[in-house]
Amino acid sequence: MKSAQNSIQKIKRKQALIFYLRDLKQKILKRASVLFITTQLPYPPKSGGTIKSWNYVKFLSQNHVLSIASLLKDDDKKHVVDFCKALKLEHFEQEEIEIQRTAFNLLKSYFVSPCLNVFRNYSKNFQSKINSLAKKADVILVDHYEVFQYVSPNFKGKIVMHTHNAEFMLWQRMSELTTNPIKKLILKVEATRVKSYEAAIFEKSDLIYSTPSDIELYKKHGLNTSKHALTYHLGNDSLLTLPDLKFSSTEKSLTFIGTLSWEPNIDGICWFIDQCWSSIEQVHPDVKLYILGSKPNERILKSANNDPNIVFTGFVQDLDTYLQKTRVYIAPLRFGSGMKVKVLEGLYRGTPTVTTSVGAEGLDLVNGSNCVIADSPQDFVAGCLTLFENEALWNNFRDKTRVLAAKKYTWNALFTTMEKNLQKIL
Repeated sequence: MKSAQNSIQKIKRKQALIFYLRDLKQKILKRASVLFITTQLPYPPKSGGTIKSWNYVKFLSQNHVLSIASLLKDDDKKHVVDFCKALKLEHFEQEEIEIQRTAFNLLKSYFVSPCLNVFRNYSKNFQSKINSLAKKADVILVDHYEVFQYVSPNFKGKIVMHTHNAEFMLWQRMSELTTNPIKKLILKVEATRVKSYEAAIFEKSDLIYSTPSDIELYKKHGLNTSKHALTYHLGNDSLLTLPDLKFSSTEKSLTFIGTLSWEPNIDGICWFIDQCWSSIEQVHPDVKLYILGSKPNERILKSANNDPNIVFTGFVQDLDTYLQKTRVYIAPLRFGSGMKVKVLEGLYRGTPTVTTSVGAEGLDLVNGSNCVIADSPQDFVAGCLTLFENEALWNNFRDKTRVLAAKKYTWNALFTTMEKNLQKIL
């Protein structure tokens, strides 16, 4: 069998020719004045949403006249200078905001906003800054539904909505997993509010980018998808250039990567530790679980219970230091929507993966062919243990996933397609 690296190189040579022809064509396409509005600074690109937004604004800055208006949260402020140096921008506006997700703010949102997260991302001062920038824009590109509220009804240009999830489904799936009746009701109500808001902003948009699985969710639940075009949330595709991993060089270890304050990640890794981990430790007492990400939520720490075999690494600059020694890559997600960047990272590197149906959404993954897809604790454990010991299957998964990722899930191919859709409405 040809190695995955040889197959990837052939794909890359073919793609290089396509991108060369694309660049020639780009010279005669319209360079628009684009205003990109986002909920947080997409830099440094360390989570699924920021990785996508960062790569997209880089592409836009090379092909259009780009201005960015960004809300600043957490430690965003200290990265603004480096962010602006890395891009060719016409204008950059910022606004610090920190409105907590509390019961009081939820109650207030019922009276003044369409849903809680729209309320939490509103600033009157930021609205004024955007109104000024919008006067010179041909296109407003809205990154995340929470900032669509800043698009003036009087704006005469084109409006592009860039979704990161089918947001109503996040709330709906959280409500389905919750046993507390009061919390379940609150989450169901919020899911309905978010769904209504998403439907409204889709009607006001000229073009909406969503992942294939999210488009299917919107369509299934009665939302108009006639203006939708495909996008994907990808990861660090430069991992494809690295040499193939070797089974003999790995440890008896599992690795989880993610933002450890994001609810789907908190729920997923807690579920894995609570329901699966002890069964794996019983068979392999020397196994390690590496959890990569900064500031783990207290619930994760409580589930880990100071187990010496569970290693919290903090933020890791070079993921490959851990991926090289990882025997099994896990993504035990129980809710969420769209393509999961953490799963793609494993595909790029060729690390055999065990995930759930939710984790595999939107990807051409087939249980038993190029990964393990398991939703029960018993099946999830069985998948991990099989890959610990079956080197032939491990090698097969490694090769198939790298070829798949190189063929279908690279940034250049994605942005070329997205640019064609943008040019159509221009």
